[in-house]
Amino acid sequence: MGSLHCIDVGWGDCTVIRTETATFLVDCHRIVDHSQLLLKDKTIQAVFITHQHKDHFSGLSFLKDEGYAIKSLIYSPYDRRYADSSVTVEEWTDFDSLKNYFGSKGTNLYAPHRQENFDKAWWDLGNGIRFWMIGPNRTIANTDRREIHDASLVIMAFLGGRRCLFAGDASDANLQDIAGSTNNYCNDILHASHHGSLNGACLDFIKKCNAKMTVVSTKTGVYEGAPDPTALKRYKDNTEQKVYRTDVDGSLKWDF
Repeated sequence: MGSLHCIDVGWGDCTVIRTETATFLVDCHRIVDHSQLLLKDKTIQAVFITHQHKDHFSGLSFLKDEGYAIKSLIYSPYDRRYADSSVTVEEWTDFDSLKNYFGSKGTNLYAPHRQENFDKAWWDLGNGIRFWMIGPNRTIANTDRREIHDASLVIMAFLGGRRCLFAGDASDANLQDIAGSTNNYCNDILHASHHGSLNGACLDFIKKCNAKMTVVSTKTGVYEGAPDPTALKRYKDNTEQKVYRTDVDGSLKWDF
């Protein structure tokens, strides 16, 4: 039916979901190096940008320059504060410019918070492909002391008989809220938050994931103490089969 590719892009995130007729991206850092995974018609069904940091959205520039059409662009609902150190002005304006460009070309633009109920998927494409928005909670994303990771999208994807939970770079506050209010949100593949950093390795959230496999998209030597040994131990202690690190195991693929 399709394939799930969690790509080694160093310190950043890029996942490609392919079916016979559609391509989805969850973040797109360095997609230029993996464009062979995209369909030749240069149409992408959807790009999910978990938050407005370049190591998650940089590939939008490549998609723009190469003339790709994006049907839907779904991105973090973060509202940047004045002098906000959690995301630079340059990053914010770069993303905004790319978003507006694709919007001008007919791309549908969405900035969702956590869906109000889970009776049905946030987006059901049929044929077993469904996406659920389980974070961020509007209250967490809009606090006076918010930072961008408080508003990172957290996406549960049903891919045929598989599930993958994409945690973006969600903060502990974001993930703790999910753990306290949501059940059965993973039970298969966890795409871990924030490249194995300690903030984003919320223990309650990880335990409730019941992950069979965990993917940590990371690279050593970029930031001191990251990936964090305590965070990695939490994933290993609470993952049934294996914790994969892209800097060790390379790009990963699962069929569904």
